[in-house]
Amino acid sequence: MKIEQLTKNIIDICKNNNLNKIYICGNGASGKTTLSKKIQEEALKYGNINLISTDDFLANTKMRVNAVSNWIENETKYTGRYTSSNYESYFLKNVYEIIYNIDHGVDCFYFPKRYKEKNNIRQLKANYFLTIIEGVGTVFLENEQNKSLTIFLKCNKENEIKRRKSRTEQLNRDPIELYDEERSSQFRVNVLSHINEFDLIIENDEDFNYKILNKESDKFDH
Repeated sequence: MKIEQLTKNIIDICKNNNLNKIYICGNGASGKTTLSKKIQEEALKYGNINLISTDDFLANTKMRVNAVSNWIENETKYTGRYTSSNYESYFLKNVYEIIYNIDHGVDCFYFPKRYKEKNNIRQLKANYFLTIIEGVGTVFLENEQNKSLTIFLKCNKENEIKRRKSRTEQLNRDPIELYDEERSSQFRVNVLSHINEFDLIIENDEDFNYKILNKESDKFDH
């Protein structure tokens, strides 16, 4: 299905189950931000929408590259840099503080990491229809299952590499953002291992056609 239909289906699930948060995780370049913005666009028909990216709460890249991470995959020990697939790479307390504020009736502000100009500070509304939290880091966040829809978005390795390369070139980003085995290994160990805990597992192809791979949650019984 196309993203427009997928977005409407997701909003219907939230409305039918009185869910006020969506957590979107997935591998790099799987389209997490694109899907989040499309959901935001559709959901604005029903009220205020908050959009939070866990990427905004990542420690500085230079700090993470110079720190040493240890992990085990298939009984083999590895040592490398901290990537976005590490719990320790995030300032998650800041995310919890923001969510707590809006859940308890307090409008708040936060400064998205990708911007430098102070007029890009984002306001989050306590009187909201839906809050969307997206990014690899969402896998490390605790959520209220009876109030949240969790989505794992995936694409194959070939498409991930292709999209990462295009994005890195367009945005003139650090080449370290390109696909590498160290990043992939940490993702498999720390993130992908939790895939079956998500309400929806969604795969997209090269042309961003979406397919839901599971529908086992009781949130789909309504």
